[in-house]
Amino acid sequence: MRPAVKVRTFPTGTALTVLASIFNVILCLISTRGLLYTSSSVVAVAEMLILGAGFFVIRRTISRRIVIITGLSVAYMIGAKLINPALSLKIIHDFAIAYIFYQVGMISGLSQARSAVWITMTLTLAMGVFEMASPVVFGQFFNIWQYYTQKGALSATTINYSQTTFFASGDRVGVKRTFFSSLLGPHRVSSIFLEPVSMGNYATIIFAWCLATCRNRRGQRQILLFILSFVCIVLTDSRFGSACCIVMALFRLSPLRGSSLVAFLLPICVATLLTVTGSMHEIPGWAPSIMNDDFSGRLLFSGQLMDYWNLPEWFALAPSAVYTADTGYAYIFSNLGIPFALVYLALFAFSKSASRTAAIMKTNISVYFSASLCIGASIFSIKTAALLWLLYGATQSIGQSSRQT
Repeated sequence: MRPAVKVRTFPTGTALTVLASIFNVILCLISTRGLLYTSSSVVAVAEMLILGAGFFVIRRTISRRIVIITGLSVAYMIGAKLINPALSLKIIHDFAIAYIFYQVGMISGLSQARSAVWITMTLTLAMGVFEMASPVVFGQFFNIWQYYTQKGALSATTINYSQTTFFASGDRVGVKRTFFSSLLGPHRVSSIFLEPVSMGNYATIIFAWCLATCRNRRGQRQILLFILSFVCIVLTDSRFGSACCIVMALFRLSPLRGSSLVAFLLPICVATLLTVTGSMHEIPGWAPSIMNDDFSGRLLFSGQLMDYWNLPEWFALAPSAVYTADTGYAYIFSNLGIPFALVYLALFAFSKSASRTAAIMKTNISVYFSASLCIGASIFSIKTAALLWLLYGATQSIGQSSRQT
């Protein structure tokens, strides 16, 4: 008899996740070299091709329950849009990223998840060091301001006060850097993510992954990843990332580290606390706005906005009188409605964890979402969301294959 031949499968999960992380920086390079005008349509097509490939991979794993719930929520949103034309159906795309890459992670397993982590970390640090060491030369290859202007994320009339090729938040203007300001100066590294917020989110996701998987036999590698995630936080000067990682670590050391109830209640409690805080700072006859563009100012704006709403806004049946782009909770409620927002949260929180690692990762994701949604909706960006859900899906695959924690 011929010996059995071990068939090597293509690392689809790793490839799709890495591509989701870097396609924007590739388009930015092409745009800077003048080879293509990267409009919002070009970016959307690139993203949809990635999602289409992911959907093809998971096409046989989609459950009937998900189809029913998705159909009901989409029908509700379409009906609500007839009443509220301002409702954005983009949120369907945001949840599609989560589900597709979660299922891809389930199929791919821990091995491909680790590969995605190390490849993205290598690319992030390599480009980050290049950007920090020679920002002028970096800008000659990657004109981030031009790229965001071409795709419509920045208005063509927006004044570039920093007079650089970086994103608007690429420097700490008028505010002292949190980490090593005398050594690193005011610049905030963006690396492959093109803007500092996403790089801070990326570092937080890697830290969450390390906390969840730190009991496996790859101890030295996990310690190195902890260190490298901290390096990313320092380079991008992410105050959110550092604070979120501290909260995650505290939950990891507590008996609540794998509680489904905590994962469900945490976002609800934070949103409620924000709204109550907003009501305590309510100014009659005044529409909420960001008074101070810092973490505390954005928190206050988020709470004031939700307190300013009436019941129809909470159910996505009326447009918000104030823009919701700078507060994630308002973005979800004003486009999905609070009933379906709670349904999706319950599906996530109370889904059965296949392992202790998956339960801890779930809690970490809940902490990450609860904190990040206070100040924006950047968690839905495919640049970091693809990796997050791939990693969570991979932890759920542990119980189906082999115990590695």
